[in-house]
Amino acid sequence: MKLIETNEVKAIFNLLNNSKLNYIITWNINNELPSHLKAGKDIDILVNKKDEKKFVHFFRSHNYKATNHPFKYDIFLYGVDRFEFKYMNKNNQIDFDLVFQLAVRSLDAGQFIPLDKIIQESAWMNKRFEKLSDDFGYWTLSYEDEFVCLIARSIFDKREFKSGYRKRITKLFNLVDKKNTLEKLNMIFFKFTPHLFKYIENENYDEIIISYLKFKEY
Repeated sequence: MKLIETNEVKAIFNLLNNSKLNYIITWNINNELPSHLKAGKDIDILVNKKDEKKFVHFFRSHNYKATNHPFKYDIFLYGVDRFEFKYMNKNNQIDFDLVFQLAVRSLDAGQFIPLDKIIQESAWMNKRFEKLSDDFGYWTLSYEDEFVCLIARSIFDKREFKSGYRKRITKLFNLVDKKNTLEKLNMIFFKFTPHLFKYIENENYDEIIISYLKFKEY
């Protein structure tokens, strides 16, 4: 699969940053941005639901067309706003996937459920600007929120810890405030949290999901 031109990625992000719109790129696994993004690989962008029309206008004004989201008709619970559309520019093949909350799939029937309200609020309160070069950067999650989200995503969405996720989580482990991170993980994993943290500290990713599914000490 071909890679998208680096200059095309930089161009749309420069426009996005100059627009002053409030957004968060949730993750950049395997350093895809800006030079290793494959055509057809979407960019997850978190936006406030109240700003949706502003983003629709922004993307349409830069030749992006709305397409139905592949998960549009899935089940969304506990206040998660439905994924309606993705926005793609057919000329440069850059695809943005608009989401309105940090959400994961449940382990039972795969419904979309939100992460704890405190994590949602922290995402916006503590977002940071990742500047990768003089001419490229983007707003993203704090190290702690990214760490928590990548773990939740691996367990609930991916049902495995993929190589890129492992590398990023291991790197983030050395950057996060351990106390604050444990508090946020506890909102998702409850009494399993200390065990989870120890697995990650030891980079023992293969045991996490099996141990979590077997854990009964709630």
